[in-house]
Amino acid sequence: MWEIEIMPKYKGDTLAAAIENGLTALQLDRKNAQIKILQQPQPGFWGLFKKPAQVEIKRQAVSNAQQATLPEQQPEGEAAQPVTQRPAATRPQTRFDKNYAVVHDLATYLQNVLDQLGITATLKVAMPTSKYVYIDCQTDKEGLLIGKHGRTINALQQLCEFYLNNHGVNYVEVTVDTADYRARRRVILSDLVRKTARDVQMSGQPVHLDAMPAAERKQVHSEIEVYDDLMTYSIGNDPNREVVVAPR
Repeated sequence: MWEIEIMPKYKGDTLAAAIENGLTALQLDRKNAQIKILQQPQPGFWGLFKKPAQVEIKRQAVSNAQQATLPEQQPEGEAAQPVTQRPAATRPQTRFDKNYAVVHDLATYLQNVLDQLGITATLKVAMPTSKYVYIDCQTDKEGLLIGKHGRTINALQQLCEFYLNNHGVNYVEVTVDTADYRARRRVILSDLVRKTARDVQMSGQPVHLDAMPAAERKQVHSEIEVYDDLMTYSIGNDPNREVVVAPR
């Protein structure tokens, strides 16, 4: 499994303002920060096409002194043995390697989308297998990112799936999460399944649930399987595909 971290970008009318905005947001002193300049401010033409300065800032992990390493000492009486360099073995590029490259670009793409939405976030991306990607968005604007009834975060998740498909990475499940929303949603969904099952058993009529992502539909199908007198099926197309719970 590999992980990457995409840091938020900070903007300002000037480079100094962009850096100050980032330091303030992260509550850092400049001496404790690593600053990467992404874009110099551009005045544009008569106020048109003006672009702000952009920087990327993260906490300085270790000092330069700590980064220095001492040479390994040889035991007394033993001479250092020469090290023979062997050429690195080459191997063919695997599907995992190809997916890794596209997913890395996806993280940058999603970061840019969040910037356009006014959401400053640090993205932590994990890919435990070549068929699953988990993106955790760490932000103080969880409500804005999730949206009403999860519509925004679900739309972002589907956007990520479209991105992968358009870049030749197919049949890969993507989860976009923030503040453990997906775990909390699974609990809520389980309660909804139990209530819906009771309603269908009592009324004998099918119930249409609101449209939901594929992973949530799969959860509903799975949990209804324990009811011998009920069945489920899906109708519609994404993103409006919904689950129907019905009597057998």
